[in-house]
Amino acid sequence: MKYYEFNINLNKIEFFNSFYGLERVLVNGEPVSKKFSLLGTEHKIKIQTEDWELQSKYELFVTKNLELYLKKNGKLIEKQIVQIPKKHRIYWMYFGIFSGILIYKLLNSLI
Repeated sequence: MKYYEFNINLNKIEFFNSFYGLERVLVNGEPVSKKFSLLGTEHKIKIQTEDWELQSKYELFVTKNLELYLKKNGKLIEKQIVQIPKKHRIYWMYFGIFSGILIYKLLNSLI
């Protein structure tokens, strides 16, 4: 799911994330970074000769927001706060319940 699109000069930087934590960054339609993250991560990208960084930070249980920080050569260029869709929060709730039940059953079988 596409969360946000930064338009800087003639460059389009897109941030995608799936509900299971796979983050992708595209620059002008070309994939430049892909990482797995549950709480946020840093994507280092290069546009022409400049070093850029796109940081994601999830506030799943506090504000239920995703914070995106776009930096160029270490300097903050733009910050965006995007609300995480309710559907994704529900998936994470089910994942937590399922994981808890699975861990409980595994631990009970060991005792």
